[in-house]
Amino acid sequence: MVAALLCVLSWRQNALAHATLVRTSPPDLCLSAAVPRLPPGDPRCATGTVLPRPPRAVLLYFNQPVQLVGRGVHVVAPSGRRVERGAARTLGPEVMVAIDAAEQGTYLVVWRVIAEDTHPAQGVFAFSVVRPSAPAEVESAGAAAAASLFGLTLQTFARALHFLGYALSFGVIAFRLVVWQPAQPARKAAEPIEERRLARLVAIGVLLMLIAEPFALLAQTASLGAGAGGPLDPEVIGGALDSSFGRVLAQRLAAALLLWVLVGAAGAGSMRAMGVALVVGLALAFVDGEAAHATGTRPPWLGLGVNMLHVVAMAVWTGGGLALLTIWPSSGRRGALLLARFGRVALASLVVLASSGTVMAIQHLGAPSDFLVTPYGRTLSAKLALFLAALALALAAFRASPEDRRRWWRREAAVFLGILVLAGLLVSLPPPL
Repeated sequence: MVAALLCVLSWRQNALAHATLVRTSPPDLCLSAAVPRLPPGDPRCATGTVLPRPPRAVLLYFNQPVQLVGRGVHVVAPSGRRVERGAARTLGPEVMVAIDAAEQGTYLVVWRVIAEDTHPAQGVFAFSVVRPSAPAEVESAGAAAAASLFGLTLQTFARALHFLGYALSFGVIAFRLVVWQPAQPARKAAEPIEERRLARLVAIGVLLMLIAEPFALLAQTASLGAGAGGPLDPEVIGGALDSSFGRVLAQRLAAALLLWVLVGAAGAGSMRAMGVALVVGLALAFVDGEAAHATGTRPPWLGLGVNMLHVVAMAVWTGGGLALLTIWPSSGRRGALLLARFGRVALASLVVLASSGTVMAIQHLGAPSDFLVTPYGRTLSAKLALFLAALALALAAFRASPEDRRRWWRREAAVFLGILVLAGLLVSLPPPL
């Protein structure tokens, strides 16, 4: 019932994930949205439209409000001289910079922005004044595309690392509170070996979340690396940190460090700290939506809420499964009880994953054909196929003998690692809507 209501609410809502350049002045005739548009590779893309007189400004129009990275827009004359007159200004989705285009020849416009959902975007286009000429030696469109591909690879890795760390930390904590502790015999101390193994998993999860953020920053700057400084350009780094991305990065680091403190307090005997850690986990799942496509949905609260449920359910299933795999050899007679309790938790997670995943697909796909014809849709299809494979392996493990279950669970864990990688790629790709 809840899933059906969410589907109705999200149906045909416009999504604005990733900033897309839709129009420029002077016009970029090779822009994907240009009408008419020159075919890719056309030599005229290198010189652009030829203007009879110098323009006073360069204007960029995006499909959503954007934040500039550093000065945001660089305009380079044929001589290599920068010709902006002051910093670029933004007004919602519009970016404008005044220029002094007194030279005749071809000018290059290099732009870098960050969308509200923290996703970076960059590009290069040309225009000519009076006559075309050889453009200055600055970042080419091909080099910008290569930087974007490298940045996308790093983004996928950083996001997958974050998801794995989240599952190993908050997912294992949830398993400990909901499954493991209630299964302990009355009036008997908890098994120290199992306790140490679960604590080790949580510690690894915290470490992975801390490591993921420097990689995320490098991925962001690599995606914005147009210019001589590349991904280590101080202007690019400062612009990335002084943006929606920097805000989310700080919140993620703060959550990971707070979890570190809470785990230490729990190890010293404060069980209340574990409950507080779960609350921190829910908050971090909500924050993750700000760096996904959730903020681009309309209404935003629906996208953020659905994304939070999806991330939490993923962590409970993945982290809980890894925890059960880790302590299974020492569980003995309690193994059947642990499996039964976790089975109920996993089933609830499965329902939430399927429902929230359906809603997000409706929010971001315009038609069923998008599953096959768009990179986002094909990645989502592959993720769904692996999810079904993981479900089949989980059922096989449930039906297997106690001695064979770990073998099936190892296969399920390997499939889930693939799902996390695809989830990292999916969050980094622009959806059709």
